[in-house]
Amino acid sequence: MAKSPNICLRCCWATFIIIVVLLLLSIVALYFGQDLLIYQNNFKHVYDRYPEDNPQGLKSPQDKNMNFEEITITTEDNVRLAGWFIRNETNAKLNPTVIYMQETWGNIGYRLPWAENIYHNLGANIVIVGYRGYGHSEGKPSEKGLEKDAKAIIDWTINNKKINPLQVYLYGPVLGGAVSLYGAQFFMTKLKGIILENTFTNMAAMVDDTYWIFRLLRPLILANYWPSDKRIENTTTPILFISGTASDTNDDMHQLRDLAKQSIYTDFLEVPGGNKNDTWRVGGKNYLLSIDNFIIKTRPIVNIPLPSAPTTSISTNTTASTGTTSTNSTVAGTTVSGSTNTTSTASKVST
Repeated sequence: MAKSPNICLRCCWATFIIIVVLLLLSIVALYFGQDLLIYQNNFKHVYDRYPEDNPQGLKSPQDKNMNFEEITITTEDNVRLAGWFIRNETNAKLNPTVIYMQETWGNIGYRLPWAENIYHNLGANIVIVGYRGYGHSEGKPSEKGLEKDAKAIIDWTINNKKINPLQVYLYGPVLGGAVSLYGAQFFMTKLKGIILENTFTNMAAMVDDTYWIFRLLRPLILANYWPSDKRIENTTTPILFISGTASDTNDDMHQLRDLAKQSIYTDFLEVPGGNKNDTWRVGGKNYLLSIDNFIIKTRPIVNIPLPSAPTTSISTNTTASTGTTSTNSTVAGTTVSGSTNTTSTASKVST
């Protein structure tokens, strides 16, 4: 016996209502649960929550023969952040200090191999602090929260009496690049430079690069924005871009470089085969030399924002065996000096 039209119609309406309800529930879950997906501070059985629980060699700077002290930084909303101040014991005030704004995953112990590379080869001091909710830092991670963390970490560093406050650099890989560009807005004349590695233009563009359904629902589900493409347009601080060709952010890095027209000095290193997490390893000596050369060239620059001043552009291109480096320098009412054969007092890298 055939089903009556009314029963078929009711079944169709019931199915439609179920689909709509499931879709709405998914939208709500993606919107309010977004921080849990982005800020992977406590993924059990994937990354250890605390550095002391990490595998051997990733527990403490002492594992890598680095001098350090544990530090606590309090943010403007009274959240206590835990981290390390890794200090060059003999030349802490002579050598530059690099602030590591970490990626989205894991605790600060997982950054020790990179820190070891920079500390022992370039002699730099390193400040590395867990965002709120990461490791021993208090609170829960969110975009607004990490923005407050960035300001507090930079402010603590430039007011640290044990270093040279005129030689402070930001290093931001992936999410750390977005965090760095936010924080740099408030210390533009005090920071010596920013090193961006495999970061993205904005969170909306990252969503658009996934599945069509997320692109369609983006206006409803997006709760994190990180508009680095907008912020970099007004950044006058010198910037070094480091991009691995195997990273899905390689195009983003080129876009950001093109947008950094107000920066008084920019440099670009492209590392063939480097992905989001191993570009520094794949880049090898050329990676270190690129950072060292950036520090040398930015050392004499006085960063005074002069957006209305006439600019003179200098463009050079050099190719190395492990990567391609493109340099674009912009001088805005400032004299930039520093040649490629200058030797850094901090560098131990053999050329």
